[in-house]
Amino acid sequence: MIWKIIGQSATGTSHLQSQRDCEDALEFKTVALPDGDEALICCVSDGAGSALHAAEAASFTVQSTVRLLGELMTIQGNIEENELLEMLEFVYDELQQRANAKEENINEYSCTLLGTVITENKAIFFQVGDGAIIRDTNPDQYATVWWPHNGEYSNTTAFLVDDCNMSHLRVITLTETISEIAIFTDGLQLLTLNNESLSVHQPFFNDLFKWLRMATQEEHLAVLNRKLGEYLNSEAINNRTDDDKTLFLATRL
Repeated sequence: MIWKIIGQSATGTSHLQSQRDCEDALEFKTVALPDGDEALICCVSDGAGSALHAAEAASFTVQSTVRLLGELMTIQGNIEENELLEMLEFVYDELQQRANAKEENINEYSCTLLGTVITENKAIFFQVGDGAIIRDTNPDQYATVWWPHNGEYSNTTAFLVDDCNMSHLRVITLTETISEIAIFTDGLQLLTLNNESLSVHQPFFNDLFKWLRMATQEEHLAVLNRKLGEYLNSEAINNRTDDDKTLFLATRL
């Protein structure tokens, strides 16, 4: 085990009141590479509240993308940005086929997508829409890879199905060691980001990563993961946001 990982999705209070399921989705895995290294792969998605099949779209998107990334990394141990683009175009086509089968517009499968593939000294990050990917820059210091993509209004953003050519896709490859990573959907933006200074709320992540670093056994991680779910469903969080929320955290051993 090279990474210690926890991640949870929680249904927003507004969804509970309207009897809607959670429309966030999270998928992650680690895969062994041909050179003996290990890759961490994670994707997070938030289905659009206005989309009829938001939950299905988010779940399918993260599961398919992680599976495709895992297959490629297992074989060749590396991924280039053009290969990632081809994968996401394939996912788009699959969503289009689902829409065609139901004689619906593909916008009914709108969802965001945030993800990463991290190896020992290289990382590729990608994002369509809002939410954020956080990475360590120095010990106990964190920064966004990109600031969340919002449109003219705070509750608008881009979605994976907006353009088959992926014009809204942001991708960056870093040749450095990433030790800690967090990915979350827009339901947590108000708690984790400072819009005035365009900066990360450092205490939020310092506290969470402190506990994750202290975990030394699988059962400790299981307890932390359960507590993360309880925290995302807590009154302290729900008083600040009524949206679905997903949080993924990983720290390198």
